[in-house]
Parts: sequence; C-alpha cells; structure tokens
Amino acid sequence: MSSNPPYPNATWTKEDSLTYAVELDSRRVDLRYEASGFQSGWAVYAGEELVERCSELMQARGLALAIASKGP
Repeated sequence: MSSNPPYPNATWTKEDSLTYAVELDSRRVDLRYEASGFQSGWAVYAGEELVERCSELMQARGLALAIASKGP
C-alpha cells in the first residue's frame, strides 16, 4: 500500500494477507483481520490496545493513519 498525500512520511507494510501496519514518526499502528462470522472485520491496534473494529479495510486504514499522526 502507498501512503496517502496528507501523511507523506507514513510507511505501510503488509506482513501477510490479514495483517498490515503503518509507521509514522516512530509510531506504529497495526491492522489485523479478525474472522468471527458476521462480525468479521479489521481490528485496529495501537500497541497491544484494541482501538476499534472496522468492517472495511479502508475505514481501518484511515483510522490507523489518524492514530499514528496524533503521537503518544
């Protein structure tokens, strides 16, 4: 995945087909697809903390960028 224009320093990595990560200014946010029937979706983690679950990858990706841009 490429970075969005508002975050030119964001680096996306695809660890496998169900796990992505974004790093921005030494902050990392993970996206993990969690399959659980009709509630399946993308979980956004800041460290070990679950921030939110999103049904769509693009929604989770936007949230991850927002979290990474806020800093600690």
